[in-house]
Amino acid sequence: MEMGARVVPDVFDRIEWTVRDHFGEGLVCVHVGNAAKCDIKRHPAYPKFRAQAINSGVRSAATSRLWESMIAMGRLCDLDGEDTWRLVILDCIVPSFRQVSTSVARDFGVERDEIRAAMVATALEVWTDTVMGVPPRHVRDRMVKAAHGVAYSRGRSVSSEWSTDEIEIFRPEAPVQDSLLRALSIIDVSGIRDADVAEQVRGERFGSLLQGLGCFDVARVFHDALRAGRRSGSIGQAVKASRLARSRISSQNLYYYASDLYPSFIGLREAASAMGIAESAAHRLIRAGQFPFPVARAGRSYKVSVKALMHFMEIPDAIVHADDVENGSLHASGGVR
Repeated sequence: MEMGARVVPDVFDRIEWTVRDHFGEGLVCVHVGNAAKCDIKRHPAYPKFRAQAINSGVRSAATSRLWESMIAMGRLCDLDGEDTWRLVILDCIVPSFRQVSTSVARDFGVERDEIRAAMVATALEVWTDTVMGVPPRHVRDRMVKAAHGVAYSRGRSVSSEWSTDEIEIFRPEAPVQDSLLRALSIIDVSGIRDADVAEQVRGERFGSLLQGLGCFDVARVFHDALRAGRRSGSIGQAVKASRLARSRISSQNLYYYASDLYPSFIGLREAASAMGIAESAAHRLIRAGQFPFPVARAGRSYKVSVKALMHFMEIPDAIVHADDVENGSLHASGGVR
């Protein structure tokens, strides 16, 4: 290579650098995703976490609670349309790919980058194919086995079909769910052409529902905290003000997701009760890889993402404005505050 020539990182290096940039010097929580909100108080920085995950995977991912938790966090990220933990999983697997890819490239005369790209693409295909019906403890080993298999297959065929430039760490699109609130209303928000009106109706419906369920006090306390600046909704982190129809005349800080009213995670018993099944049945489904959405492992217990539970139960996680929610509640109560 000539002096000053630019070294192009391969797909393995790009994955590692992306993950390290994301976590920086912060602590990594594989239980609920946020070390500050986790009941388990000891969390490592990413380099130490990665070393532990690699060692656990090599020894026995099938019996590792760490890998069970990592797979669950990856699935939860998928539901939110994020790829952070999927990349973490890949980053903790690719060390087992490096030697194989180098050997295949040398023995079969195939470009090493092509082999590595094919291995990552295949591992991602296995990740997608094992969402249901495969216990989390088996996912890592299946990804590794399939990636090794495609490396030798590509080497034997001396094919050039795969290209690093074509590999993309994709975000699976979540299926569109019909809203329970929409089903309960004679107004179809999707048919309203005026974005301002649609936004208002969405918030008023949500407030009316909370009032009908007898739990609007929770929203009232949350709204007071928003207005006092003691906390903020997660909407500011996910959606730009330009996507909020009336943000030009109202504070963006008063927008929030419906799920902001609830804790991020609840226990498996509470989740099973909401789903209408016994806790023991929920445990059996988790062990068999048949639970309808991923759960997080925290020590000896399981934590269930409220957002994932809402998605499963088709409860809309709507973006609403505090004023609209309060107006809807007031209307539902007959004007009595």
